Amino acid sequence: MESRVKRRTAGLATAMLIASGLSVITAGPASASACTLPPCGRVENKTTTYIGVRWKNNDSDPWSTASLAPGTGMGGYTYSPRRDIDYFYSVQGCRTTYSVRAGSQYFAYGGWVKVSSNETAKVLSVTC
Repeated sequence: MESRVKRRTAGLATAMLIASGLSVITAGPASASACTLPPCGRVENKTTTYIGVRWKNNDSDPWSTASLAPGTGMGGYTYSPRRDIDYFYSVQGCRTTYSVRAGSQYFAYGGWVKVSSNETAKVLSVTC
């Protein structure tokens, strides 16, 4: 009898979490993960200027950086070479407009902008 009560209580707690939109599973950090399994962060440069990107494959590795040419992308599981891009660079003193979901638009005003492993950051414009 007691185990039925425990199962019902656990089921009720799970249903309440789902109904409230909360999740028990949390995502890992965006940095220091090689792209051996999806998802992997990606950056797409939709601007007319070069964009800096950086990534780490392991915590003990140094940061790797690259310049992303206009109209190109880097990272993601289905692209070669497979990389989990962790950040893109927003130039200090400029406004960088980017999107990570359809219809979303965000602004950065300088520094490294974090890209989660389950995101594709589309850099839309850089205005200085």
